[in-house]
Amino acid sequence: MERTYLPFTDELQKRHLISYLFLDRGKVVKYKVRDWKKHNTVLDYNCPCQKDTGFFFMPTVVATELVSAGRCSEMDILLDLWMSAVYNDSQVQGSEIGPVVYFRNGTGPPLAAYSEMAVRWGISKATTGRVLKKLADMDYISLMSFPGRTGSVIYLHSYLSTMFQVSDVLVDKEEVAMVLKVNLALPDETDSQADSVVTEHEICVSEELTSVSKSNMETVITKLAQVLDAQGISCFRCPKSIYKLYPLSDACREEYISHILKGTVRFGMTVSCGEDKPVYTFELTLSPTEKDREGGARA
Repeated sequence: MERTYLPFTDELQKRHLISYLFLDRGKVVKYKVRDWKKHNTVLDYNCPCQKDTGFFFMPTVVATELVSAGRCSEMDILLDLWMSAVYNDSQVQGSEIGPVVYFRNGTGPPLAAYSEMAVRWGISKATTGRVLKKLADMDYISLMSFPGRTGSVIYLHSYLSTMFQVSDVLVDKEEVAMVLKVNLALPDETDSQADSVVTEHEICVSEELTSVSKSNMETVITKLAQVLDAQGISCFRCPKSIYKLYPLSDACREEYISHILKGTVRFGMTVSCGEDKPVYTFELTLSPTEKDREGGARA
């Protein structure tokens, strides 16, 4: 270890994270990670964690302190993303899809603004955007930015295979938007739907859905079809498939999902092969935006 790294090593020793000493007249540095056994116990996972091949865990608060100590380098940022990754946690939305970066702000959704990340890493917003784009181009992360002030979501590549020796998963932006309830941008009714996965005559809309225009329902189904088609469900490209929408009972909504916002409507969608062979059944939850509440109902 070159002596140019000693100020950083001294800082880690001052924080009681490591201890070190010089050997061979200062040519060799011997160091030890303190509290290893305390922070690296056996975890309750169904797969082994490779803690003996270059990884060790530390408390989140310690990692946050180190990140906040000064201006972060690109490597610091990448390590912070890994330290902040959450997978399959019921309290973090979107973590069931894949390992998502969550900075533990207590909100639940992993959405974060560039300005927040810039403050966290001690750099400018422009530098934050440049670094994240570089990490995405290098296939280290999936960076998903949503319109307006919604924020961005970051998923890690190779996290599951590296940490738990299980297959990594592909994360689709449309699926993330649905899980996080990010509002879909619905086009005007006059917009062309020529590039849609499903066609007009394949969609049956219940006459009870008087508050929702058929063109908007077709757009919702098209969005859903794009997500499921990307997951390998090929029915959406089959000319024999028929899609039926129907309202679900309000009683079900109150009993099972009472946390849903007022004004939210639940629909069932059945995908059938021909007239009499149901293949898939899905549940759709549509929530009005603030703009919709002011200007009229719209799904």
